[in-house]
Amino acid sequence: MIVNYYGILGCECIWDQNGVFLSAPAGVQVQSLQQLGFYTTADGRWYKQLTPQEYAYLESKRNMAVVDLPEYGYSGLPNSSEESPEDKRKANILCLISLIFGQGLSVLSFVLSKTYKLGISPLTAILGISSFILMIYVRINYPKNKFGIVLMTIYCIEAVLILIGIIAVIIMCYSLISSCNSFFNDCRGC
Repeated sequence: MIVNYYGILGCECIWDQNGVFLSAPAGVQVQSLQQLGFYTTADGRWYKQLTPQEYAYLESKRNMAVVDLPEYGYSGLPNSSEESPEDKRKANILCLISLIFGQGLSVLSFVLSKTYKLGISPLTAILGISSFILMIYVRINYPKNKFGIVLMTIYCIEAVLILIGIIAVIIMCYSLISSCNSFFNDCRGC
């Protein structure tokens, strides 16, 4: 099968036990190949391993002699700011779960623990940490997702506010202890 890959015409498709690879034809500009994620081997040829989505698309067109990848009408490059609808849906679901864990259930757990005089519930901490881990997972695997970017910003602002609160409490405690020490030192002289 011959694949026209993002404007590089005549790539040879190689099906292998390690996946599906494209071999670029001779004469293509090195900069173009590098931008599209091709790498060179010892024999001087340029190869690119396809993503699972690209593989699935080629698999559906396997009986065709020449295939355009991406399909006609899609203008985005692999490294563009566009994300596939499937990736966007998965990332948004993970972000929503993270938001529910981090804000909704964590606050509910905290309120219930205060209502029943249990102190800070371990469930609150577990939910908060798991929401943060989910957000990191989304940012790593779906870096172009806007919901993930907004969620990361919210969590970073929350972390900074918590850090400022902790520093303020430490300063107040230090001030209180110094005031007590000076009071007791003044009382000793009486």
